[in-house]
Amino acid sequence: MQNESQKRSPGSIRILCEEAPNYGVTAEQCLEGTGLVTFDLYQNEATVTLGQEVSAIANFIKYAPGRPGMGIEIGRRYRPEVFGIWGYAILSSPTVRAGLKTAMDFANLSFLIARLRLNELQDPPVLNLDISGLPKSVEGFVLERHLTVISNFTSQFLPKFSLSKVTFETTLDDPKIAEAIKSMLGVNVKLGCDKNAIVLSNKLLDLPLPQHNPATMESCLRQCRSLLNLEDSDVPEMTAQVREATLLEMNNDPTIVSIASKLGTSERTLRRRLAQEGTSFRKIHTEAKLAIGHELLSTAGLDVSTVAWRTGYSEPSSFVRAFTKKYGYSPGSLKTSSRYGEKS
Repeated sequence: MQNESQKRSPGSIRILCEEAPNYGVTAEQCLEGTGLVTFDLYQNEATVTLGQEVSAIANFIKYAPGRPGMGIEIGRRYRPEVFGIWGYAILSSPTVRAGLKTAMDFANLSFLIARLRLNELQDPPVLNLDISGLPKSVEGFVLERHLTVISNFTSQFLPKFSLSKVTFETTLDDPKIAEAIKSMLGVNVKLGCDKNAIVLSNKLLDLPLPQHNPATMESCLRQCRSLLNLEDSDVPEMTAQVREATLLEMNNDPTIVSIASKLGTSERTLRRRLAQEGTSFRKIHTEAKLAIGHELLSTAGLDVSTVAWRTGYSEPSSFVRAFTKKYGYSPGSLKTSSRYGEKS
């Protein structure tokens, strides 16, 4: 699952507490041991951790009548608009593939608990829902909720698509959960598998999204990047400063000497500080180049060779290897989506 200490909006716990009375559970029971009170969930600047949300879900399940489908029922409240800019960025993407990658790139801005991974090297491709580290008692509820969120998005950007064409492979082994997912969402379920994953197809991933708008998408992505930088409190101070300075200087081919000078320190001190934070200028520089390459492929409609050259790689093959290692899929897989992202 995502990082347990990850900060997020209290909106997801608020939805749970508002729905809980329908199951004979009070908001106070949901919040037992979380350090939260109901008042906290309605404060504009308030944040909670993923660990607190998981605890609230575990409390709800403890007091609620134990039956499959509750995650689906409550998950119907998680419409795309509930997710704010993250949801709008997905809806304005050019294709299903691009939408999924936006969802994964900015997952920290969402209410996701599972860590999403799109594996296009597998045939057919699958969207993995990694819930490792999650208490067994909440696995069914969390997976039901995630499937419902995906269903909610699908109904908006692919209203004619039937989820009966999709299969969910899961480590769960309860036939009643499979029956609830099938009857309430229309998704086929295969129990007792070695992973939790939605089996997709390249045809589905390539489908254009009707709400795609290049200008809207770029605006949403800028806001997502800005929010992520503001909320990414886990990044050490010097690493964050070097990353920001490097991105701003990419057109000038930044070096550790030039970045050290820009930050008012010496090359030796900068190397030492970054080493203490478990990274290096080379690593930060590479990640910055790949991030820019990803954006160019996604939105500018450039081919892989051109993007490799523009990001400082002398050989496209070196760019492809580094990109695939970083993102888990090849840069070529973004070519289709970038077609739809070209400006007129």
